[in-house]
Amino acid sequence: METIKNYLESMFAQLPNTPDVWRAKDELLQMMEDRYNDLMDSGKTENEAIGTVIAEFGNLDELADTLGISQAMNQTPHYDAKNLSLEDAHAMIREKSKGSFIIGIAVLLFITCCSGPIITTAIVDNDAAGMLGTVILFLMIAAGIGLCVYENIKLSKWDFLKNEPYQINAETATAIYQESESYRSTSALLTAVGIILIVMCVIPVSVLGFLNISDGITSLGAAAMFYFIGIGVMILISTNGKEKAYKEILSLNSQSTIAGSYVPKNDPSQRYRSTEAAAIMSVYWQTILCLYLIISFITFDWGRTWIIWPIAGIIHLLIKNLLGQGEQ
Repeated sequence: METIKNYLESMFAQLPNTPDVWRAKDELLQMMEDRYNDLMDSGKTENEAIGTVIAEFGNLDELADTLGISQAMNQTPHYDAKNLSLEDAHAMIREKSKGSFIIGIAVLLFITCCSGPIITTAIVDNDAAGMLGTVILFLMIAAGIGLCVYENIKLSKWDFLKNEPYQINAETATAIYQESESYRSTSALLTAVGIILIVMCVIPVSVLGFLNISDGITSLGAAAMFYFIGIGVMILISTNGKEKAYKEILSLNSQSTIAGSYVPKNDPSQRYRSTEAAAIMSVYWQTILCLYLIISFITFDWGRTWIIWPIAGIIHLLIKNLLGQGEQ
């Protein structure tokens, strides 16, 4: 009977997500179940019963008038969306998660590349140390670029999902949705850790500056600061990459179709009253981070510039309340 239900789902997948279509779907399911049970009671094998039911009820065009969905059938785009299997969905999520982690490492290399000259000159303050630090800087940049290019080429194999019509069946949608929900708590924890590391980047500079041991040791605090920021950003990129992979799979089915109902509509993303507000808020925290670093580096008043973060949090809350439409 499960085979019949799966076949029924594929029949209705691209039809409009309306009460009439749902009624017709439930009605047809009942008809198929009744016929299946009659065949089983008459001594047919399960495979014979399934084959007969699909043969008798498997053509939706012939049943449209009876079910009262002729208009819905005419509104349905006439293309055959390919099915993305659960195995392929898992492969994509796995590869994109790994790819986002490697991109995160590349960004870490970009952010911390300036630590090479800082560390080498802090250890030995001469021209040779400065030259070595410069070499390390360019090697780290080159490695980061290489990782980005490699991963972008590698992940381009999944571009067909954007260029061709694909869908996922109810079984795949349910499995991926449950996995994404299970990952939500892990994602929240990793995001918190990433943000905490970025905010705490001032600690090495502040502590070593307060101890005032030597200029070389104090400069190591600046190098450590870049590593705090780099690791925090790397964690955020890696975490966001896996979340985006889940969302990409679950968004293959249009919400206007029956297939779109396989996943509950509980997207927690904030909606805004204008596209301008949404665009600003999409880069809000990245902008705050840049402002924080710029102001801190210009003033070197790390002990006070941290106040930018709670102020930014209050402004963010005000904007959400004034321009947001609430969580959907």
